[in-house]
Amino acid sequence: MNVAGPVDLLLVEDDLEDARTVQRLFTRSQGLDRGATGSGRNGDVRVEHADRLADALEALEERSPDAVLLDLMLPDSAGIDTVDAVVERAPTVPIVVLTGQSDVDIGVEAIRRGAQDYLVKGTLTAELLVRTLRYAIERAHTQHELREQNHHLALLHQFVRTDVRTDANMIMGWSDHLEDRVDRADQPVIERLLDTSRHLLDRTDAAADFLDVLETREHDLEPTNLSSMLEGEIERVSHETDADITLKRSSPNPEDEPVFVEATSMLEIAFKHLFENAVIHTDRETPQITVTTTVGDDRVRVAIADDGVGIPDVQKERLTDPMARFDNLSGMGLGLYIVTTLLEEFGADLEIEDNDPRGTIVTTTFDRSNPA
Repeated sequence: MNVAGPVDLLLVEDDLEDARTVQRLFTRSQGLDRGATGSGRNGDVRVEHADRLADALEALEERSPDAVLLDLMLPDSAGIDTVDAVVERAPTVPIVVLTGQSDVDIGVEAIRRGAQDYLVKGTLTAELLVRTLRYAIERAHTQHELREQNHHLALLHQFVRTDVRTDANMIMGWSDHLEDRVDRADQPVIERLLDTSRHLLDRTDAAADFLDVLETREHDLEPTNLSSMLEGEIERVSHETDADITLKRSSPNPEDEPVFVEATSMLEIAFKHLFENAVIHTDRETPQITVTTTVGDDRVRVAIADDGVGIPDVQKERLTDPMARFDNLSGMGLGLYIVTTLLEEFGADLEIEDNDPRGTIVTTTFDRSNPA
């Protein structure tokens, strides 16, 4: 078995002949492994045998084995209830169910109830038994790590959304309170405090958006109202900044008919950061931004053109490289990291080119979708 050290297995089987068969298969597998490698480097399997559910639950109360090989027909328990009882007692221990030839449907149901896999008696081989248990242990370990990561992300998300943001708002509030109460000579200090507080809030929002992206990745795509999200973000940015934003449509559809694309609700976050990048990277007192949507039969293009400082050609190439997110030389900030991660999730394309006479055009292209 491809694990480091011996594997501790709890075999729950009331038929002594079946239990001996399983143990002989493990012995045969270990003998073959030693014969091929000259040693037992893949580790032995230590089997503890219980012939009743009550004994198995008692053993699980005392310790946590690496895996449980579980027969469903026991003197004191039968069928899928046996799986439920073991899962309830040891939810993190991987379970592989043993079924009869006519109980395959029960094996499938056992997986739905928390088992990692099932094996059919009478078809067991040493290789199949060992491989199934190895995969079950590895899958359970991976699932445990993912649960821990999700828990850590949830705690970090709460910290960013509440604690950090609350403190930043408090700094801004007290700074604003002091603005009219300090000497003229101290005004620059207060203004710097306010600017720093606003920047901290912006960074906090970006970090929270990033955590949202991590938590919602791999969700199923669905018809998403591009028109509504785009117009909502344009209205928000126009209200919160001095940017002058013009929306143009190039579409065979009537202007009041919404356009849907394959995405998720996180599409709004992508446009939020695209607009913020257009507003931030400018030397204009009033940034001019033109948004053009082009709707085809299968694809929808959204071009965001600004009149800012522009992006060097080398950096444009790196920003549109899917692997650039992991390259410190790309110059990609957190906002564009969020955008590229979401676009990859949506199966959308990203293009960056120069605007004429100055600035940048960022174009995203999505698969068009129709609501059910």
